[in-house]
Amino acid sequence: MSGKGRLTEITVKDRIEPSTWLWLSFGLLVVLAAPWLLTAAGTGEVTVSDRVTGLETQTYAWVGPLMWVLAALGCPLLLVIGLFFRGPAVRLNAERIQLRGKSKVFARWDEVDRIVLWRRRVRRFGLIPGWEPQVAVVPNNARTKGFQQVASGRQWDASDLRPNGVPEWLPGGVQKRSVRLSYRCGPELAAGIARFAPDIPVVDERDPGQATPVEPR
Repeated sequence: MSGKGRLTEITVKDRIEPSTWLWLSFGLLVVLAAPWLLTAAGTGEVTVSDRVTGLETQTYAWVGPLMWVLAALGCPLLLVIGLFFRGPAVRLNAERIQLRGKSKVFARWDEVDRIVLWRRRVRRFGLIPGWEPQVAVVPNNARTKGFQQVASGRQWDASDLRPNGVPEWLPGGVQKRSVRLSYRCGPELAAGIARFAPDIPVVDERDPGQATPVEPR
């Protein structure tokens, strides 16, 4: 968390995802292995056939491994660039809260019912099931109050998910007012909100039927 001036603004940055560390480690291994791969290929010339045209051309033996190295470094390189240019996940000031990258997702404190930590069901690479941590701004309006009255009378299960992976025990459309934020940033976020809007609760609603208060730190 960082402040500007006399706490005119507080920002909360997201933690680096474990999957990002894995990709960066993979990129480092590729960089370390690249000299060995290029040396093993040798400096001689080889004949390469184009699969589309069928034409044969002469090229150096190390060109093929070099192309593989560059292709393998693509994703790690994009992640590194993203880490350098990624801004704060949440911005707070005396008037409002705003989420990263979503200029339309902001609300004055008197428009906020609560701030919710939740998780969305996702499929990584379109296949591997997993959970993505989120923080949401729940608006203080009649629709939210009506949903809470209905939801409080139900027994929820972890499998109660909408087709888009959003839990049914959260108000509909909550994903439109959310941004990715690690659960470990919850206490930091709660501390920032406590400075500007101490009456706004920050709750952990990852589990069905539970709204655990997040203590500031």
